[in-house]
Amino acid sequence: MKTRSALKFSVTLTCVAVLLAACGKKSEDTSAAVATVNGEKITQAQLDYATRQVVAARPGASAPDASLVLQGLVEQRLAVQKAEKDKLDRNPGVLQALEAARKDALARYYVEQLAAKVPKPSADEIKQYYEGHPANFAHRNAYVIQKVDARVAPDQAAALAASAQAAGGAAAVVDLLKAKGTAVNVTETTQAAESLGPLLPKISTMSAGQTIAIPQPQGLTALTLVEVKPQPVTLAQSQQVIEQFLWNQKKREALQAETKDLRAKARIDYLGKFAPGTTPAPAASAAQPETAPMTLPSSPASAASAGG
Repeated sequence: MKTRSALKFSVTLTCVAVLLAACGKKSEDTSAAVATVNGEKITQAQLDYATRQVVAARPGASAPDASLVLQGLVEQRLAVQKAEKDKLDRNPGVLQALEAARKDALARYYVEQLAAKVPKPSADEIKQYYEGHPANFAHRNAYVIQKVDARVAPDQAAALAASAQAAGGAAAVVDLLKAKGTAVNVTETTQAAESLGPLLPKISTMSAGQTIAIPQPQGLTALTLVEVKPQPVTLAQSQQVIEQFLWNQKKREALQAETKDLRAKARIDYLGKFAPGTTPAPAASAAQPETAPMTLPSSPASAASAGG
């Protein structure tokens, strides 16, 4: 089992090897050696770096066993040594991958340094966000919702949607759609306010028994509010996650502004098939998450309720 896990780690660590090799000049590593492979040292600093990369590649998972990560590094080093012996480090594809990894690493570290300079939101900003989203916090509810999916003819969907919304309660909606539609599927779930997304403004104003019906490409979906369960979240409970949420938002905005500024100051010429007049010019990207990975909670309220 450990051997299999080590092999899985070695796959992830192959990416680490590319990044390390792509750094050009090797920085002086004075940390203690934790292993040698044919006389070549694997240091504590390299093990620590590899461990961080494995953790980043497996969000939510427990921290990896250091011995497994080390075994992955040993296997990686053996593969690298054999590749160098076979002169694969001169392969054009390998050189291209190393150069791409070098540019990616430089861009990522630049973005990380830029984001680190963004100040955290103030207490007033956190409070203002909390008070501005009562449905997600102070007046937060969980909603028991019956969902009915049914196939209906396209020309009947609008009329059936109106009838479903006028029906008197969850059972009546089910009976109606079973009588008028086919392939009827009924489910009932409890949804936290923040999980409803754009439906929240509508659902939060409904009373138990009311239905909204949404035409679909192949039929109709009817959502009936069965029950409302108050689940408020206090400012104290949500302060930390709101702070992180707003801070990440500020970082994204800073990255977008920086990207816009860099593009404005740079000379960028699209050539060949990308030249103006041959095809639409590539759109300006606004600090993509791929360039600066920042994991956000789906909503501050969801993280607050989970932690509280």
